[in-house]
Amino acid sequence: MGTIEIQEIGTNRYAPEGANAVCLYGVEGADGLTLGQLVAAVCIRRCTHLEARSVERMNKMTQTNAYMQALSNVCAQVLAGAKMTDVANVPDSYEMRIAARGCNIRKFLADECQMSVAIGISDQPTYQGIMNLAGAIKAGMDKANTASQQDIIELQSLVNWRDTTYNMSSTIVARYSSCGMNTAEKL
Repeated sequence: MGTIEIQEIGTNRYAPEGANAVCLYGVEGADGLTLGQLVAAVCIRRCTHLEARSVERMNKMTQTNAYMQALSNVCAQVLAGAKMTDVANVPDSYEMRIAARGCNIRKFLADECQMSVAIGISDQPTYQGIMNLAGAIKAGMDKANTASQQDIIELQSLVNWRDTTYNMSSTIVARYSSCGMNTAEKL
């Protein structure tokens, strides 16, 4: 079977009362398929796309979580009095954008987290320097947390769309199979 290309799917407002009619416009590559099979193929294709987007969103959320863990670890180091030249305690789950693993705290905060406040801090930060770093790290975590919450909302939306698509597909296939309609007979 070739590729099925559909330009538009809509409902027909002229359907008999109490019935639903589906209109497919610009269908190509559907020779020999029943209408139920065609609708199922289209819905499954749409669900596959939604699943791929959901997986992308979950991977992004995993990276955001690892980033927040790295920030939390480095903040604990700073608050415990670590030097800016000490190796940043970054978990292995975090994939750094910079090439070198095992960078120091200053390099991690300045280069990886784009926190310019880290550049001006001496190797052995003062109390005020520690508080400035902690504030910048907290702001970075708040930003990452907000992004993570938006990702959760988008993921829920994608899952709802996928479920709706599966439900619509199964309902349409059941209706057409129960009345025995197929493309050859009715179209």
